[in-house]
Amino acid sequence: MKRITPLVQAFIDHGRVADCPVIDMHCHPDRFRDSYFPHPEPQGIIATMDRCGIRRAVVASHAGMVDPYSGSRATLSLLRNHLDRFLAYWGINPHYPEAFEEAQARTLDTVGVIGYKIHPMWHDCALTDARYQPILQWAHDHQLIVLVHTANDPRCNAQQCLIVAQRYPNMTLLLGHSCYDDYAGAIALAREHENIYLELTMVASVPGFIERAVGEAGSHKIVFGTDLPWFNPHFLLGCVLYSQITDDDRHAILHRNAERLLAEVAHHRLDAAPAR
Repeated sequence: MKRITPLVQAFIDHGRVADCPVIDMHCHPDRFRDSYFPHPEPQGIIATMDRCGIRRAVVASHAGMVDPYSGSRATLSLLRNHLDRFLAYWGINPHYPEAFEEAQARTLDTVGVIGYKIHPMWHDCALTDARYQPILQWAHDHQLIVLVHTANDPRCNAQQCLIVAQRYPNMTLLLGHSCYDDYAGAIALAREHENIYLELTMVASVPGFIERAVGEAGSHKIVFGTDLPWFNPHFLLGCVLYSQITDDDRHAILHRNAERLLAEVAHHRLDAAPAR
């Protein structure tokens, strides 16, 4: 298979391609404790996106996964000021169940909120724990997207994801980091379950992962993500562009799958919107 295809050459020549508007499905628009990021504020994130040809990013506030109240304010401000560049997951902390009602309401009454971000390892709360279930049930009922941090860890491994995906088949489950270190398990989930997708943060650079995922699950089950500002989007974009896959596969991963999933959420939000 030829590595330098017309699409790859266009990115080499111009840094971005008009008919391949990259969508980042895993991004964070704020600082994180004890970590240095060069430009983690929204304007810095946008500048990085522009350099890398990323048209839009779906973000989850770090703060929102720790303190849902301050995090909600940050998310709402971001959407008010930059809706042309960002959509958002509402950050969920299972130790604040009293905040769930607002999280549920925001997915219906806030333009740009498309689902939830869950991090079982941060919260030391297994994905199948009862504390997550009200939010997962809501995501199922309203056909939303849930980005879950996954790894080869008993709190968020492939088996945990399988149970949740089967229990809530109407929600779309994005496997953040594709069950890092259990690649076979993650790929099997995406291949066998319509509502499960692989997300490429951290795993895009694992030798052979992209080719294996495309070959076994299909490029239609993979979405692009960078975890910006944790990782360099140029590097991760290069991992996709220089993989031994076709340009059609690259288009699917870099934007078409995300466009389809986001359009489906927008359609269901309109169906669920209260009469005014």
